[in-house]
Amino acid sequence: MKRLTRRTVLACGVACLPAMALFRASHGSGRAQSVHHAALPPDFLALSQLLTGHDDLDTSIALRVWEALLGKDPEFSGRYERLARAVVARRLRDHAAYRASDLPRDALLHGTAVAIVGAWYLGRVGPMKPRSETDTPAFITYEGALMWRPTIDATVIPTYARGGPGFWAEPPATLQTD
Repeated sequence: MKRLTRRTVLACGVACLPAMALFRASHGSGRAQSVHHAALPPDFLALSQLLTGHDDLDTSIALRVWEALLGKDPEFSGRYERLARAVVARRLRDHAAYRASDLPRDALLHGTAVAIVGAWYLGRVGPMKPRSETDTPAFITYEGALMWRPTIDATVIPTYARGGPGFWAEPPATLQTD
């Protein structure tokens, strides 16, 4: 009989990884599954445009924003519906009308509006710090975040390696001495 070693246990564990990944992908967790299939309210993009003041929001990002908001707060849908009804009841048509209305004084409604605007501007939902494995922000978009718009004419959107792989190995031309 062959002796069971740590190497054998590790090899079996590694061999099982693809099967576990397939099982998780096909079944997923209950919460992630329900959020993934959450229907985007038909007025979500219009309300997002009103709250952000941008009428050119990327429609392909809207579902990700909605799913991220629901993923971080299961009660968000109900608060969103209340905010949407209040906006319609007051016939608000733009961001200035929202600011001038009584809605920003209602902490619950305004908090919901801030969550929507924050998701579009930051490209994520949830705080960056303190960060743990169980409480990470929900990523929506990086390059498509509205926070880049005010300085887009003068600022390059930072990426992982703007200067290409290993660009930091050599000093910048401005610092090189001959």
